[in-house]
Amino acid sequence: MNKGRKLTIALDWDNVLAPCTELACEKMTKRGTPVDVSEVTMYSFANFPKELADGLMAIFKEPDFYDGQGLYPGAAEMVEELLAAGHEVVIASAMPPEQMGIRGKQICALLPGIKESNVMLGSRKDLLHVDFLLDDAVSNISSSPAKYPVIFTRPWNRSEEGFLRAADYQEFIKLVEAVSLAPAADGPKLGAAGHPGMICLVGPSASGKSFICDELVRNPLFRKVKALTTRQPRPDGADAEEYHFVTEREFEDAAMSGSLVEQTVYAGARYAIARGEVESIWAEGRIAIKPVDIHGATACKAAFGDQCVSVFVRRSKEEIISALLDRDIPNEEKTRRLMTLDQEMENERLCDWTVSNNGSLDHAIRQIMRIIG
Repeated sequence: MNKGRKLTIALDWDNVLAPCTELACEKMTKRGTPVDVSEVTMYSFANFPKELADGLMAIFKEPDFYDGQGLYPGAAEMVEELLAAGHEVVIASAMPPEQMGIRGKQICALLPGIKESNVMLGSRKDLLHVDFLLDDAVSNISSSPAKYPVIFTRPWNRSEEGFLRAADYQEFIKLVEAVSLAPAADGPKLGAAGHPGMICLVGPSASGKSFICDELVRNPLFRKVKALTTRQPRPDGADAEEYHFVTEREFEDAAMSGSLVEQTVYAGARYAIARGEVESIWAEGRIAIKPVDIHGATACKAAFGDQCVSVFVRRSKEEIISALLDRDIPNEEKTRRLMTLDQEMENERLCDWTVSNNGSLDHAIRQIMRIIG
């Protein structure tokens, strides 16, 4: 990791650095009720029948449950890399009071580079003022005062949207490095040509980021980034300009080659931005532009550095709610998007610039044109 500004980084213990839910599932399986961690799609086993969920939760309270808990592969190496870069690393763990002593000794033994004073045991992560928090619980991420709360992808949070996300330790290290090396200025440094090479439009669903993108690509200076996807194209071909449609094998080959800047899964299909797609736009002398979530924007900034600018599209909450309710989508989808609205609006603080889309689309477009010079 390249050294930059020194940051304070809080890491959750259970299910982030050390297996916990896996251990409970293994114990339940050995007792005659097979359970795999991949089946845990809701926090605290809420997707399971009550009797099974209660049984799994009870395992956590057993006196010897944490005795044999080790670290995930790569966890110690990630912590060592963060420490070597000069960052202050804090381990934050929620524990029953009667087991706090065991947990404290366990952390210090498994991670000798962590100072005892930097082991924080308790449930109030909403009081933890740090630069980064890496945690698997949506409730902790939603309430965190950290500058960059990052959710660590696990089966029980995979469907959650609107959060800064890390799928593995290396992805988290890249996020930390991107922030650490970023210039401490009001706005990003622009490219040699006087404008950035890529613009990521970020905002809640119905903020207008897709409309703004579609208007901007009318200008030959811009070209929209086409994402890779494994989903099937629409019969009418209406999405041909949005995606490169590939097979699962082709997608996997691209991922293994390291050519994907970021990737995600939605409704069972895989999506990604390919580095080659962005570079082909640059080769034409044009600016790549793409509406993305905060995870995609951060991944693009980590990949392309100062050539990538994230722009948050701000719209009033009332207008967003009204637009969402008018959309021709299932009610379940409307509810899901409304539930993540507040968190997605908080992502404004993570972006380089903000443009206002309250009332005038032209005004927002003019703002973006001023940003690129």
